[in-house]
Amino acid sequence: MKMKINKLKPLLGGLVNYFAAVALAVIFALFLSGRVGWFLVTAFVAAPVISVLMTLMFVRRIYVSCDADSVIMCKGDSCELTVNVTNGVFLPTPPVLADMSDLPSVTASEKHYSISVLPFDTESFTVCYKAVICGPAVIGVKSLRVSDYFGIFSFEIKSADISEMTYTVSVIPDIVRVNFSDPVVSRAAELSAFADDSEDTTDAPAGKFGGFPGYDSREYVPGDPLKRINWKQSAKRGKLLVRLDDETVSSAVSIVLDSVFDKESVFLPAVAAEGRFLGAENEALTALMAQDAIEHSLGITRAFIMQNYSVSYFLMGKNGWECFPAADENDLAALRTELASYSFLKTGTRFPEEELKNQKGSVSVFCTPYLDNALNEQLSSEAADGRGALQTVIYPSAVSPRVNSPKGGEAE
Repeated sequence: MKMKINKLKPLLGGLVNYFAAVALAVIFALFLSGRVGWFLVTAFVAAPVISVLMTLMFVRRIYVSCDADSVIMCKGDSCELTVNVTNGVFLPTPPVLADMSDLPSVTASEKHYSISVLPFDTESFTVCYKAVICGPAVIGVKSLRVSDYFGIFSFEIKSADISEMTYTVSVIPDIVRVNFSDPVVSRAAELSAFADDSEDTTDAPAGKFGGFPGYDSREYVPGDPLKRINWKQSAKRGKLLVRLDDETVSSAVSIVLDSVFDKESVFLPAVAAEGRFLGAENEALTALMAQDAIEHSLGITRAFIMQNYSVSYFLMGKNGWECFPAADENDLAALRTELASYSFLKTGTRFPEEELKNQKGSVSVFCTPYLDNALNEQLSSEAADGRGALQTVIYPSAVSPRVNSPKGGEAE
């Protein structure tokens, strides 16, 4: 309804102005000069027809192009879109009306523009777009029309292809600061310590940030911290062994970014009541939910890297699930660029079960914008079926991290 009202405003304004002009001409004819006055009345009555006919000349003789100075931005950055309007007729154009795309993720400085162009000339205007929320977004001209001189009627410009006047820009996500003590991270680390399925160790690289000395094994002595027990070696050798500070143990964890986010299934009042996105309008909530999952997945990845974990990051690509090994800040920078153009699907495979079987370790952190019923049922079904030994920690969690256990049921 709101869109219809907005479209009627120019029409109503043009009609009011037109009838006011006709009324003045009638008054002039009746009280001042009959001959001249009735000539003016006739001219005003015929003027809309003449105006429409002249406007129709421009429908195919106005040429519009646009150019964006950047298609990838960081949050908070801006890009400029320049729109060029060229008049191919020997008369000045009536108003050319351009409506610009404006999204919660990339906002336009102005949404509506009106411009007139002299004969065989070109006029330009510039729209500034600011990146607010990460991910892909479309900027450019949303609709383009030419109005008659009275502003009563408007027509689409036939010579302009709207699809050629839009650009998809990518907004690079930030990396949220996530501490290793975060409930989701600490729970995944705890599960990884007890579920490590290998004895692989690796020398600590000298230049790796967050590295610390690793461990070799010796026999357990009462008083040794339980967290340093090498459970795998202990089980194989029949006695408790603890790790020594000679080399780095390669603990493994997988980070999985949900591939599906059906925005229409989100109950927005419930999300707003959580208070995670204070001050956000309803139309921006789903975009912020998607951003939250992406940026926290990067923060969780960094938290594990800082503790010298072997991290595999999974996301849905054009050809299915893709794995990105993450070991340092360079890998995180590449991931940020990749995620700048990441789009969630409405339906599809949500968990890379087969791909994870080939990964070292048996713990994953599943980052989703929205823990909906379909995802809950899928994870519970996989747990009940006991497929594999994978345990999954879910982000976000309202109170404490939800863990999907392969033995059936859910653990908190």
